[in-house]
Order: sequence, then structure tokens, then C-alpha cells
Amino acid sequence: MKSRVILTVVEGILFVILIYLMLVNNNAHTTVQFSVSFDGSHIILNTMFIILLFYIIGLISGIIYSLVLGERYKTQIEFYARKTEKLSQQNEIDSDDKEALERKIASLEIALNNALKNKS
Repeated sequence: MKSRVILTVVEGILFVILIYLMLVNNNAHTTVQFSVSFDGSHIILNTMFIILLFYIIGLISGIIYSLVLGERYKTQIEFYARKTEKLSQQNEIDSDDKEALERKIASLEIALNNALKNKS
């Protein structure tokens, strides 16, 4: 849980830094600009805007990917937790059976010793 909080804080800090750099770069007009044409009209994009766009796309795809994997691993973890619980219950039952058998053997040994003493 701590690692998730730390990663979220780091992501937030990086996002704020990227926004700051984009604003500073946009005001300075010193970066390379890309021209994109859609239906004859040109859109000029700043380099920092493109970097921010890729960052946001990566962030969103990472969140979606982790949610999908999280759900898959959550079901596997629940399955293994149930399996471990069943095994521990079976081990307790086996242990109880073993103790019961040991008590029966001890009582049979006592009965055999008593029978041998009475026979003599």
C-alpha cells in the first residue's frame, strides 16, 4: 500500500513538472513546433505539448493495464487463499486424527500390558 501511495505522489510531481515546463516553454517560444494538417487547416503544436500528450496517454494506458492485471491477480490471490485455507483445515483434521490414533494405540498398549499381567 505504501508503494502505491509513493508512486502516486511521484506521478503527481512529474505531472506538475511537465505542466510547468510546458507553460514556460510555451511562453519562451524557443522550442521546435510541429505542424499537423487536418482537412487543409494547420494546427501548430509545441514540443512540450506533444511530450505532455504522450505522458498522459502513457499514464492512462498504464492505469488501465494495472487495473486489468489487478483484477486478474486479485482472483488468483483469492483462489490461492481459499486453497491454502482448505489445506490448513485438512492439516488440522489430519493432526487431530493422528492424535486420536496415538491415544488409541496408547490405550491398547495399556490394555495389552494389563492382559499379559493378568495371564501371568
